[in-house]
Amino acid sequence: MASQPQSPLTAPVPDQSGEQELLQRCLDGDSSAWEEFLERYRPLLERTVRYTFLRCVYRIPHADVENVVQDLLARLYEKDCRRLRTYQGRCPFPAWLKSLAVRITLNTIRDEKLRGRFGGGELEDLGLQAAPDATEQSAPEEREEIRRLDAVLDSLGPLQKTVLKMFYYDGLSYRQISASLKIPVQTLGSMITRARTRLKELMGPRGSLQ
Repeated sequence: MASQPQSPLTAPVPDQSGEQELLQRCLDGDSSAWEEFLERYRPLLERTVRYTFLRCVYRIPHADVENVVQDLLARLYEKDCRRLRTYQGRCPFPAWLKSLAVRITLNTIRDEKLRGRFGGGELEDLGLQAAPDATEQSAPEEREEIRRLDAVLDSLGPLQKTVLKMFYYDGLSYRQISASLKIPVQTLGSMITRARTRLKELMGPRGSLQ
């Protein structure tokens, strides 16, 4: 069975050796530094965006995840790295990135709900707020949300929990999970649907436990 991934907001941050130097090179316009930045931090951003979609809409729309990640990276890079320059070092840089990714994802979900996607409904169902330029102060609240989701996942059966995390958190396809766990693809689809329904019931309104 695949090892269980940690929540993106509680997982160990990437090795910080050379981090400040890399950031400074990005701010100085070094194109090779930006390539290193993407290699180092894009996986972290993708995991955070996927997990935020999961806890809010109980599924991962993969095209939306890619769009949010691309938008986030563009915001960090465009206009002489204006958004990246708002990082003031009051928290670890990976934590700042994850907080920013959560807020931009929430704003995307808010906008899509206004268009009738993700079940529509009232915006306060997600408790959204606008994303400010500086986002270093919200990490504890986000960690609490992830902790609550993990508690709900723990209430599922071991196989259901593993399948959900492989599909939503790791972004694996049905075929990849089927090959790993030796479960027929059709059975896997039914299992994910049932587990997602149960997850939504347990999370209740505003993502709280019932």
